[in-house]
This record gives sequence, C-alpha cells and structure tokens, in this order.
Amino acid sequence: MTPVEARASFPVLGRCAYLNAGSVGPLSRRTFEAMQSAEKAALEQGRGGMSVWEGAAAKETALRERIAALLHVPLETIVLTTSTTEGCNLVVTALRLTLDDEVVTTDGEHPGLLMPLLASGATVRKAGVMQRPACDALAAILSEVTPRTRLIALSHVLWLDGHVLPLAEIKRATGLPLLVDGAQSVGAIPVEASVADWYTVSGQKWLCGPETTGALYVGGLERLRPQIQSSAASARTDAGRLALVHLAPAMVAGLLAAVEDLPDWGIERAASLVARCRESLLAAGVEVRTEAGQGTLISFRVPGDPAAAVKAAEKRQIVIRSLPDGWLRASIGWWNDEADIARLVGFAREAR
Repeated sequence: MTPVEARASFPVLGRCAYLNAGSVGPLSRRTFEAMQSAEKAALEQGRGGMSVWEGAAAKETALRERIAALLHVPLETIVLTTSTTEGCNLVVTALRLTLDDEVVTTDGEHPGLLMPLLASGATVRKAGVMQRPACDALAAILSEVTPRTRLIALSHVLWLDGHVLPLAEIKRATGLPLLVDGAQSVGAIPVEASVADWYTVSGQKWLCGPETTGALYVGGLERLRPQIQSSAASARTDAGRLALVHLAPAMVAGLLAAVEDLPDWGIERAASLVARCRESLLAAGVEVRTEAGQGTLISFRVPGDPAAAVKAAEKRQIVIRSLPDGWLRASIGWWNDEADIARLVGFAREAR
C-alpha cells in the first residue's frame, strides 16, 4: 500500500483530522469487516462446535505470531490480554511484592501502570522526569534505585509528553527486573521487547485494533507466581498459561486484520510527520513541551480551558485530547498526512 491507499482504508480520515491514536486509533474498513464476519459466523454457525474452537485457536496463534514478530521475540513468550492495564496487573500481582520492597517508576506514568503498583503494597518511588530534559531521564531513574528495589516499572513512551525512556540503558545499569508499559510504543516506534522482562501491548491504540485487546511479552515467566489464574494455567506451559480470559473471536479477528495491514514504511513515515508537526507548531508560536526525536505524541498548550479547546477542535473536525496536567496532546500516526497537520497547526495558531 502507498500512504494514500493506506489512508483511504480508514473512513474516519475522510471527514476529520484524527489525531488521538494515543487513546484509540482509527478503525480501518478491513478491521471492521473482519469483526463483522466473525460475528456473522457465530450467529449463523453457532459458537460451540469443535471446528469453531479449532478455528479460533488457529486465529489466536496467528495473532500471537504477528505480535511476536512486531516485538522481535519468540511466539511462546506472548500471551493475549484485554489491555495494557491487564498486562501490568498480571505481572505486578504475580511478583507478590511486600511492604519491604520498593518499585521505581516515574512521575509521568499512566494510571494503568501506576495504580497496580500502588495497590501492590510495595513502596513506590517516582523518578522526576516530567520537568527534566529527555536526556536526564536515565540519571533521574537511577537516582531512585536502592538496595530494596525489586522492580523497575515504567513506560517506553511517556503518555504525557511523548518522550522515549532509555530502556536498554536502564536495564544495563541496574540489572533489575523491568516491566514496560508499551501502550504508546508498539506500532508507533521500533520495539525490541526482549530488553525488558515483561512488556505490555495495547491493541486499540497504535495497532488500530478493536478495544479490549492487547498482549504481554513474558521474558521472565519463572519469576512470576500468579495470584489469579484461569483454566489456561492447567493447559499451557508457555506464557499463555497467564491468560485470564479467552478473547472473543471477533476481537481476535479484528486485531489480526489490523496488524496484518501495518505497512513496512509506517514507523518511518510517522516519525517524519511528527517532526513536521512539532516544527510547524513551534513556528506558529505554540508552546510545545515534547522534544525533537522522541515518540509520536506531541504535547502542546494553548490559552484557556483544555477541555474546551478539545471540544472546539472537534467542532472543526480535529480530534485531539486534553491531559490531566492541563496540556493538550496530538497523536501522529502513519495514516495521517500533511493536511491533518496543517489543520491542527491552524487551529492552535488561532487559539493562541
């Protein structure tokens, strides 16, 4: 597919500048049709036949293979989940942290990771990265590590400003178990999940799959002692034994279709578009806190109420979101184009 052909597969892009894949990505026509087809088959053929179960298992394996390839890890290390939040909870609860343990994270984490950490009972130490340049993140994180640190848990790409954390350097410097929230990275930037011990995937964001889909890379299965289990624990010996739910066939079919359609040039194109967007916003006099060369999220600010700004943008067919700390965020994907960026910049310029 060319960029023009790929863009045409997302009907929503025909009516608006969709810039919120950091929450939920746009849905392609083929992904939608794959889900419809699975539901139609269930309606007409039933859901409990042996052939149905065999077909569902084959689709799940195909999906796990695709995700494993995206993360550059073996198939047997991938378990399907309903979300990044579920993946984080699976790992944190299975580590059985205690009051004597410490976990190092950052002050820029999404509640999907932070809340499981806070519920674990361990002492949570937050490295201050939000008020520092991206190049200072490593030092800030290492400064929070103590002899009691049992886990480092953080995002690959921070959801608040799009900055990329140096996972390999963190792992190399500490040697500690590393849990990574990959919600804003998989499908957006290059990922080598094996740098971490556990790495989560969101299906509905940059992969443009249906909601309530995701995955978890499990590089340290032997270190986990699950406190919640399903029948998968009695039937599997690989990472799949951690599965809590059987994803609906329609969800599996939808995510598989979405992942199959990811273009080889997608990540490179997204990086080029986000650089152009950032430069254009700055040239228009807009305050931007995302540094150059980071992820595919751009955090910027205009005067007035952020929620009102999001609504005003939507009236002009521009979909962005507001953040809890008062900034706005645009998500730039390979499906976007220069016209989307121009519409966003024009809106931000007028809102100044």
